Amino acid sequence: MEATPEIIEKLSQVEIFSDLSQDQEERDRLLNGVCQILEPVKFGAGEIIIKEGDLGDSLYILYEGTVQVRRKTPNDDQFAVANLSAEQNVFFGEVALVDKDTRSASVYALTDCQTLKLEGKSFKELCDAEPILGYHVIFKISRRIAEALRRSNKDLMLLYEALIDEVHGS
Repeated sequence: MEATPEIIEKLSQVEIFSDLSQDQEERDRLLNGVCQILEPVKFGAGEIIIKEGDLGDSLYILYEGTVQVRRKTPNDDQFAVANLSAEQNVFFGEVALVDKDTRSASVYALTDCQTLKLEGKSFKELCDAEPILGYHVIFKISRRIAEALRRSNKDLMLLYEALIDEVHGS
């Protein structure tokens, strides 16, 4: 994909690329490398971008449009977790940059959407050539995963405490 000033600016605002370098020339050089491996993918309103349970190997950056993140309940009902817009500089499927992963949620296009797809294999090859890029991106992804793990642990403790209270009749 061609590295336009608009795309470079968009990438610089996406969390995982936000602190690549204090030097704008170096930052733009690294982001230009990312642009070279991005694939623009359009989705129409109502289309599934990522399906929960599928094996994924790509991260998506929302460039235009609005999406809804949905999860399944144990009864296979879906519920909306969040609505996200391109103005929020969002991305999803980031674990795929580290390892092929089973998607933990579905992402539906609420409007016509333009995404920038980054395949894990291509990203790893770029990181071999630009280790500083890989370090910064993987660090951001690791922090995001750690925050999610802390939230999950907290939720599990609340559920455990509620179960204990229910068993003991408190």
